[in-house]
Amino acid sequence: MATIAETITPKKFFEFSQAFSSTDIQWLIKQLKKRLEEKPLPDNATLNEAVELYLDDKCSFGRAAELAGVTRWDIQDVLSFQRSSIEIDSSKSVEEMDAMTKRLEQKGLLCSL
Repeated sequence: MATIAETITPKKFFEFSQAFSSTDIQWLIKQLKKRLEEKPLPDNATLNEAVELYLDDKCSFGRAAELAGVTRWDIQDVLSFQRSSIEIDSSKSVEEMDAMTKRLEQKGLLCSL
């Protein structure tokens, strides 16, 4: 990863980007779209709202604690409680179970090996 210590003008960025691979460009476009579509974080949030923002990857762990006005330990307690309360319904189809697994992995509540 490169560190840039000077102000980058759009022209300089364009020149620099000429060396990007197509994968780099796709990643950059995805990141820019994500930034443009993001709603700004609220000034404050309830504990559960802050945890959801963290799980949705909209803020860092520390920022979630700041938004809720709690410590990181409080956020960790909520995450620990949520992780231990996951129930799996065996009457679901394989496709439904796969979709549920994917959602839980995306929220950081389940790790695949």
